[in-house]
Amino acid sequence: MKNFDEVLQKLVDEQDFLKSIQGRIVDNYDIMIKNQQQNADNHEMVIQNQSTIIRNQEIIVNNQMNIVRNQKQIAQNQVTLDVIQQTQTYLLNLVKKLSGSDEPFENTQKFVADIRKASEENRKGQNLNESSTL
Repeated sequence: MKNFDEVLQKLVDEQDFLKSIQGRIVDNYDIMIKNQQQNADNHEMVIQNQSTIIRNQEIIVNNQMNIVRNQKQIAQNQVTLDVIQQTQTYLLNLVKKLSGSDEPFENTQKFVADIRKASEENRKGQNLNESSTL
């Protein structure tokens, strides 16, 4: 009978052990399901972030295109301003000639260049992005 009791106790112990393992397996499955749900939620967030990144990249590309357009406009404006300055220099020289001062064109050019240089010197150190400096 002792042998039977020992075998029975071993079977009970093994059953308890198997029962505890099954409980841990169920717990692990629950954890895995929660992790899969969290992964799905995270994947959805990644997709939303990627959509935001794509929209931001489109904005950046549009901004870069605007910068290029602005740079072209600045270059055109610089050419126009140079033409205006040359025309004004010519007209100033012509006015001086009409008023009786026969000044060589080079002297008039130097006069205009000196005025421009003085203006640039006055603006050194100023923040040209401020409307008050324009």
